[in-house]
Amino acid sequence: MSFLVSLKKLPGRETLLAAMVLAVALIFGIGQPNFLDPQNLADRSRHWVEIGLTAVPMTFIIASGGIDLSVGSLLALAGIAAGKLQLAGLPLPAVIAGALAVGTLGGLFNAFAIQAFRLPPLVVTLATLALFRGLTYAITGAQPISTWPDAFTDWGGLGAWQVTEKIQVPWSFLILLGIVAIGTALFHRHLLGRQTRQLGENTSAARFSGISAARITYAIYGFSGLMCGLSAIIWTSRFATAHPGAAQGLELEVIAVVVLGGTRITGGAGSVPGTFLGLLLLGLLRYGLELRGVSQQDQTILIGTLLIVVALSNEAWARRRGH
Repeated sequence: MSFLVSLKKLPGRETLLAAMVLAVALIFGIGQPNFLDPQNLADRSRHWVEIGLTAVPMTFIIASGGIDLSVGSLLALAGIAAGKLQLAGLPLPAVIAGALAVGTLGGLFNAFAIQAFRLPPLVVTLATLALFRGLTYAITGAQPISTWPDAFTDWGGLGAWQVTEKIQVPWSFLILLGIVAIGTALFHRHLLGRQTRQLGENTSAARFSGISAARITYAIYGFSGLMCGLSAIIWTSRFATAHPGAAQGLELEVIAVVVLGGTRITGGAGSVPGTFLGLLLLGLLRYGLELRGVSQQDQTILIGTLLIVVALSNEAWARRRGH
């Protein structure tokens, strides 16, 4: 509910994003009538879920002045952990709990390294990006785990809520909406969100005011790890495979979505509803470009240019508002 309330009271930044999402939908919808088909969009939303789930905690992390480059590798590691537990004969609830636990522990390990050794988050998570990915290959011998019960794979691949006779919304996308609602409440209405932004705006001033940087760091990186575990479950279910090479490059997509959503890359300001709108904008833009036959290389150039423009505008917007 808090997410819906926030959408009703959007500040100027999110209003602009919502207008951009609508404009992209209309532009591509004119040339491609199937683009706006509700069921096509619902099916396409399956591809956005893992990015969106990890982008919610990334909003907290970047707003705090940090970064997490390890999310793709941690997702793969949690997926492999789930695969190994499943092969060991554990029931699905235990398999899912194991993936969530591995993801959370990975996020907490990032927080520990940042706090204990006073290392920049960029350095720590760049190292754990390689560490977690290396562990997935070492554990599996670079071999995927593709033996899964139908009940598990059907849920991620075909499972959906029947909205109308012709429209089915994937359960995974509904889970994403729930996480966005929780993230919105925590970031915009809870002490955690306010202190996260204060930490990113001025670390020294935040500490002098009594804010525990360690507590915030453990909370937001633990949250990130938990969402990597959840994303691993959905990813593995959707592809019916736990692969050591899964989600390579995911971290770049996630950071792109967060920046598009209006979060300052230097910290101090952000928006979870904005991140969700950024996810929709990037997802629709990629979908429309694919339908128009634009090559992957040209898509990357266009989206990279858009990110530069948006990052510069975020800084200008923040300076204008006195951050």
